[in-house]
Amino acid sequence: MIRLIRLGQASQYPTLIAIPGIDGSIGSLESIVRRLAQNRAVIAIDYSAETNPTLEALSAEIAAALTAEHLTAFDLLGQSIGTIVAAQIASDYGLPVRKVVLVCTFTRLVTPMLQMTVLALKLTPKWLARLLSPLSVRLLCGPVGDGRDNPAFAGARNADQAGVAKRTAWEIGRDFALDLAKIKQSTPLLVLMGEQDRFVPNAKREIAKLRALFANRPAQVETIPKAGHIFLPTAAIALAVEKISAFLE
Repeated sequence: MIRLIRLGQASQYPTLIAIPGIDGSIGSLESIVRRLAQNRAVIAIDYSAETNPTLEALSAEIAAALTAEHLTAFDLLGQSIGTIVAAQIASDYGLPVRKVVLVCTFTRLVTPMLQMTVLALKLTPKWLARLLSPLSVRLLCGPVGDGRDNPAFAGARNADQAGVAKRTAWEIGRDFALDLAKIKQSTPLLVLMGEQDRFVPNAKREIAKLRALFANRPAQVETIPKAGHIFLPTAAIALAVEKISAFLE
């Protein structure tokens, strides 16, 4: 089951569909989309309670919900694993996607790290996982800077461990470059990557790989200084919002 969280008001700009990261809550994108919602309608997808067997099934469920909205055109924004869902939605369902924004996407992740994460999520008691969640966000998704109160921390603290473990397992051994490359060549694309992203194997190599993947098409691959896999410092959020707003408008 997914939930649509509606923000902002209809305007001259198409509705923005926002798909968050691994815990499925709006938290990893909330600081960005609430600012974007000052000028447009935003629908954030909460999939924290989804029960799908595969990533593709999750994408299909979200695509069905968007089809039911009967939008004549919309923009897509995804963060982390949400960028892969966004890529699948933009390429596989014939939906009227105008522009796509990928925030901290990836092609391949480190299998042992993912396997250890899945095991830890399955074995760690809930009380201990909640206690350790701020440290996990700092280590995997930092730097934090002045973003200690970012909604991403609450999202991680309240996450369903079984759901996060399942979705983390979906990432094991996958080459997501195949999904990203399926986005239509004609679709304008903005990719924002944190310069200090510690979730991917090597941030510089990942950024270079993405620039090569999206060469010869209307795509911008840009970096956000002093930011990691979730944009936590307020300066990083402000710069990301500025770049996304300029791209969408």
